Amino acid sequence: MKKTLITYSLSGRKNALELTRKIYGFTDLSNHGRYKYQRKGILTNIPHEKISRATFWVDPKYKIRIIKEFKKIGLKIKTIDIILPKTN
Repeated sequence: MKKTLITYSLSGRKNALELTRKIYGFTDLSNHGRYKYQRKGILTNIPHEKISRATFWVDPKYKIRIIKEFKKIGLKIKTIDIILPKTN
């Protein structure tokens, strides 16, 4: 099974929380929690698996789309194409 491993860096960023929310999305509470809104992020509609902090893998067909979106928000990223062994 082919996957693309993507890693990015937020070190030295004052707006790391804002960027993380743009990537993964978040739940917005207003009026003291009375209303709940699910805000979407870049990866909301893309099937992905988070490996560790700032690292996840996706299907290779989403690679270009993610790279474009991450460049728009000014993140430096690294990608590695990998082949995972089949599991039983």
